[in-house]
Amino acid sequence: MLNTKVTKAVRLALAFGAASTAVLAQSATAQEGAEKVERIEITGSRIKRVDMEGASPVEVISTAEFEGQGRVSVAEALQSVTSNSFGSVIPSSGNSGQSQSTVSLLGAGAGRTLVLIDGKRMGSSPSLNGGGANLSSIPMAAVERIEILKDGASAIYGSDAIAGVINVILKKDFEGVSFDIQVGRPEAEGADTKQMSMAFGVSSDKGNITFVYDHQQRNPIFDRDRSYTAASMEDTNGDGLISLGDETVGISHYGETFKKTSGGGYIASPKCDELTKTIPGFVGVLDQGTSKGGIGGGEVCGFAFADVSANMASTKRDSAMASVNYELTDDLELYARAMFSRNDSFGRYAPPADYLGKMAADYPLNPLGEEANGYFRWYQTGNRDGEVTDYQQDYTLGLKGMFGDTAEWEVSYHKAKLDYRTAGRYYLSVAGLSHNILNDISLDSEEGKANMRATTYTESQSELDHLFAGLGFELGELEAGAISHYVGAEYFDMTLDQRYDAQNEAGLIGGDAGGSGAGERDVTAVFYEVAFPLLDNLTLSAAYRYDDYSDFGGEGNPSVKLDYRPMDDLLLRASYSEGFRAPSLKELNAKDSEGSPYVTDYVNCAALGISAVDCSRGQASEMRKGNDQLGPEESSYTNFGVVYSGFEDVSIKVDYFELEIDNVISIITAQDLVHIENAGKLEEVQARYPYVDLERDANGAISQAYTQYANGASMSRKGFDIDLSYKLETSFGDFKFRNVTTLLTEVGEDVYFTGPREDEKGAPETPEWRSQFTINYAVDNYTVNWTTDIIADTYESQSVVKVDGQEPYNVYDGSLPTYVTHNLNMKYYSDGYGTFTLGARNLFDKGVVYDSQGFYEDYAIYNAGHIGREIFAGYNISF
Repeated sequence: MLNTKVTKAVRLALAFGAASTAVLAQSATAQEGAEKVERIEITGSRIKRVDMEGASPVEVISTAEFEGQGRVSVAEALQSVTSNSFGSVIPSSGNSGQSQSTVSLLGAGAGRTLVLIDGKRMGSSPSLNGGGANLSSIPMAAVERIEILKDGASAIYGSDAIAGVINVILKKDFEGVSFDIQVGRPEAEGADTKQMSMAFGVSSDKGNITFVYDHQQRNPIFDRDRSYTAASMEDTNGDGLISLGDETVGISHYGETFKKTSGGGYIASPKCDELTKTIPGFVGVLDQGTSKGGIGGGEVCGFAFADVSANMASTKRDSAMASVNYELTDDLELYARAMFSRNDSFGRYAPPADYLGKMAADYPLNPLGEEANGYFRWYQTGNRDGEVTDYQQDYTLGLKGMFGDTAEWEVSYHKAKLDYRTAGRYYLSVAGLSHNILNDISLDSEEGKANMRATTYTESQSELDHLFAGLGFELGELEAGAISHYVGAEYFDMTLDQRYDAQNEAGLIGGDAGGSGAGERDVTAVFYEVAFPLLDNLTLSAAYRYDDYSDFGGEGNPSVKLDYRPMDDLLLRASYSEGFRAPSLKELNAKDSEGSPYVTDYVNCAALGISAVDCSRGQASEMRKGNDQLGPEESSYTNFGVVYSGFEDVSIKVDYFELEIDNVISIITAQDLVHIENAGKLEEVQARYPYVDLERDANGAISQAYTQYANGASMSRKGFDIDLSYKLETSFGDFKFRNVTTLLTEVGEDVYFTGPREDEKGAPETPEWRSQFTINYAVDNYTVNWTTDIIADTYESQSVVKVDGQEPYNVYDGSLPTYVTHNLNMKYYSDGYGTFTLGARNLFDKGVVYDSQGFYEDYAIYNAGHIGREIFAGYNISF
C-alpha cells in the first residue's frame, strides 16, 4: 500500500507541477522489494511522512513555476499568491520601509506570517520594528521551491505563525554550472529591470557543494512620469476656484500657509504669487473651502511635491549563497549554509515640509501680526533623497543522523544579522534656521541654504542566535502501525537596536520623523509532536509547544490534526491549533517619536454640520510611544479540507478555514482617538492608557495627538482555499491547467480601537477573493506559460458614521471594478545552446484603478497597473 501511495503521489505531482520539484528533491521513492519507504518532511510538521498531502494544507510552488509566471523576485512571486490577500508591503519611496517587501497571508499582517528558510526562522527586519521578515533579502536564484502552509503553526514553530507559514527551501544538491540573465522594460517610464545569476554545484557519493550569486535591479518610478500621479490642478466644478484635494493631485498646503492660533481658517502667504513666479513647485493660491471641516477653511499657498517625488523606490540586490552537505559516516551528516545579501534602495521626495507652531507676532517669518502657526516648504534646502542600504548575513551549521531502526536526530546553530542604514540628504536643520534668523542671514542666500541643510542618519540592527535540537523516533505500536514521535527544544536570543541621529531624535530636523528603539530578549522553547495511526487510513496527530520569553512570560500552544483516507483517491482532513504572536521589541521599547498622519476629524465635522461622507482628511501632529506592558496576541485556527484525485490527471483540493485573533497589538492611532471621542469613550480609554490624548484648539481642530501601542483589538478571517489542477496530453502538445482561489467569507476587524467588530470584506483594499489561473503548454522544444491574476471588486470608500447615539460604524460607498492582469512567458530550449525566454508582464497593459472622482487608488494590490506592460527577454545556459 505504501508503494502504491508513493507512486500515485509522484505521478500526480509530475502531472500538476505544483509539487514536482519538491518530490524530486526529497524523493519518497521505495526500492523494489523493500518494506520501508523514505519519508519526507513537509512544512507544518516535524514528523516525516510518506504522503505529500496531510492534515494541513500546504501549497508547494517551484521556482520554475514562479519564473514561468514572469515573477522577478521572491517578493514579487509571493505577492502574487492568492492567500496573500492584501496588506503586504512593496518598496515605496518616502517611508521607513522603503527597501522592504513582505507577505501577509489572509491579510492578517506581515508580523503574523512566519517566514522560514529551510525550516529555520528568518531574522526579523529592524526597519519593520523587528516584527516581520524582509523578503527582498532572499536570492531568487538560490530558491528551489516555496512551501506555503495555510494553517496555524505556533505549536510547531512558535510565535508569528498565526495566519500561516512561508518556508523557502534553498538549493542544496545542484550539480553543474548555470548562467542566467534577463532584462525588462515597461512601456511607461521607469521600473526597468535587470537580473543576472550564476549557480555552481559539485556532488559526490558523500555530499555536495552549491554556490549561487544573484543580482536584481529595478529602477524607480517618479510621480511626474505617470499622468495620474503627476501634479495637476483643475477647476472641475466651474466655480472659479481650485479646491485643494478635490481638484488637485500631488499638491500640498505645505507651501507657505498660515493659521492664526486665535481661530479662523487657513491664510495663504502674501508672498505666494511671487513664490509661484520665481520658485519651481509653487502653484499659487488654492481654495481650502468651508466644506473641509476636517482640515479647516480659507485659502492655502500650494506646492506641487509630485513634480519631483518618486512613487516607487528603486531596488538593487546582490546576494550570494553557499551550502555544503557531507556524510561523515553512513549515519551522520554535516550541513552548513552561508547567505549574504546587500539591498540598496533610492527614493526622492520634495523639499522638506515642516510646521512651525505658535510663531510670535514679531517672528520674522510670520506676516499676520499676531501669534500664528506656519506650514512651510523649505525649498532652500533642495529635494530630499533617501538612500537605504540593507546588509544581511545568515549562517546555519548543523549535524543530523540516525540510530537504531527509526530514530533520527538533528542539532543546529543558526545566526542571522541584519544591518540596515538610511541616509537622508537635504533635510531642514531647525537649528540652522534659527541661526539664520538670529543673525539676520537671508534664507535664500548660499550661506543661509548651507546653514539649513541637514543629513539624517539611522542605524537599524537586529540579531538572531538560534540553537535547535530535535529527535524523531517510533515508540509503541497500534494495529495500523508504529506511533511516531518528535521531541525537541529551541533557544533564541534576539536583539534590536534602532538609532536615529541626535538632531532628529531631539526634534530638530524638519521633514523627517522617527524615534529610536532598542531591546533584547531570549526565548526557551520545548515541543512535542505525536502521530497515531488509528487505522490504516486514519491518522491522529497532536502537538504542544511551550515558549518562555524573558520579557513577558510564557505561552503554551496545542494543535490537533486528523487525516482520513476512505479510499486511495480521497483525503479528508481537519485541524485545530492555537497560536500567539509576541510583541515586537520596538512595540515594547520604542522611544517617543513624532509623526504627521492623515486623519478624518468626524468630531469637528459634526460640530460644523458636515456629514461623515463629506468630511475631508488632513494631517495632524502626533506623538507616539511604545508600551512595555504589552502581552502576546492569542489565536485559534480551524481547518476542514478534502483532496480528491479520483479522475485521471485531475486534482481537487478544497479547504475551509477560520482564524480568530484576540488581544491584537495595534497602535491607538490619532484616527482611533477621533472615533473614540465620537463614541463618548475618550475618558474611559484614558483611564486605562493615561498617555493617549487628543488636544484641540479654540476652533475644535486637532492640535496634538498622543498615541501608543496597546493590546485589545480583535481580528478574524474565514473562508475557502480552492486548488484545481488538470493535465491534458494531446498529439500536438501537453497542457497543464491550474486554478487557485482564496475566498474570504469574513474579514472581521474592529471599526476602531475599543469599537465594535464588523465584517470588512469588500472594503477598499480588502477584496473578497483573489484567483490565479495558469496554463502551461509544452511541445517539442517550446513551452508557453499564461498566467491570469484576478482581484475581486471592492467598495470605493469607507467612512465611519454615528447616528442617534449609536456606536460609530462603517459605511461603504461606490465600487472599484474587478482587476485582471495577464502574464505571458515563452521559452525555447535549444539543443546545446541554452534556453531563450521572451515574455510580457501585464500583457494587455491593465492600468491603475481610479475612484469615481477620477483619482488614482494607491493600493499595493494594484501595483501591476502602476508599472504597466513590461516586455522582458532572458537567456539561460547550463552545463
